[in-house]
Amino acid sequence: MPEKLKKQFVAYRNIVKSDSPLYHFISNELINDEVFLLRLKPYVSDVGFIPMFFAATLKCLYENDNALREYYLNFTEHPKAPSDKLFISFKAFVYEHFDSIMMDVRRFDLKKNIVERSSVLVPIFTEIIKTSGKTNFNVIELGTRAGLLLNYDWYGYTFNKSVRVGDPDTFNIKVHIDHYDDLSSLEPIVHPIRKIGITRNKMDITVDDEHHWLQSLYYPEEQKRRKYYNKARKVFLEHPIEIFEGDEISLLKEHIAQLPDNEPIIIFHMHVTKHWSDEKKQSLLSLIQQFAINKEIYHVHHQIFNSDIYLDAFIDGQLKREKLAHFNLNQLKIDWLYNQPIVF
Repeated sequence: MPEKLKKQFVAYRNIVKSDSPLYHFISNELINDEVFLLRLKPYVSDVGFIPMFFAATLKCLYENDNALREYYLNFTEHPKAPSDKLFISFKAFVYEHFDSIMMDVRRFDLKKNIVERSSVLVPIFTEIIKTSGKTNFNVIELGTRAGLLLNYDWYGYTFNKSVRVGDPDTFNIKVHIDHYDDLSSLEPIVHPIRKIGITRNKMDITVDDEHHWLQSLYYPEEQKRRKYYNKARKVFLEHPIEIFEGDEISLLKEHIAQLPDNEPIIIFHMHVTKHWSDEKKQSLLSLIQQFAINKEIYHVHHQIFNSDIYLDAFIDGQLKREKLAHFNLNQLKIDWLYNQPIVF
């Protein structure tokens, strides 16, 4: 028995117990199947293998019709209850498509696209437009991956169960915001002149292979997030985004330089800088400040200093830094912090 891998499945089983009863059940069965664990063992590189394995299996299930679908909320509103028959079907499906599943484990990663993050951009961009007094702005996102946050202006939102913004009849992200004085100012959403996505590793959701991978990163039980993602993909196909792949700092320099000096630029990023080195973060801040001498730039950043969201406004080359918000993604709750003192 490969004890180390067994322990990893035990840990994973406990982690997903409440979030995914399906993956919890399958993991619980797997830990006692020595033959199956031995089959997986040569492909295990780190603790990320197990969620990658489940995602790759689900992706394969999107691409191959099989009776196993009867147990997944991805394919039916009334899935069958987990049973011995489920585990037998699961193993048979994995064995049948083993090479394809392991290839996807090697070539993809676990970075999710969570569309609900776009809701925090609405009050932030409203504040920026109010500060600038201009609506002819351009937007650049760092770490955009699939470009879904950049289409924030085509989605619909309901704030505090009462204020409807954008197009909530077809796409409604429900969010709560505290300490925001004037919710009526959130409507209408202003469309940017140009949107630019910059990322180290692009996901092309117009291609089924990559689209199915992003779908598969959600637990089968994560119906709401999967629904938002699928709706956002539909919007993307109607309103495609320019996404450029490569070194973020180099590409940012190139694209800021190309944008007109008389049009404000909003640069934003969510989460991507969390694992950047301090040196790379400083390079980003220095680059933006350099361009701000001649351009009106607003830098919305998260995970440079901490988990709060900040705004660096450069007007006439002068920096004004404001703490804007704290966003609880799981609860879809925004705590508006504008004008509060900054303490690091």
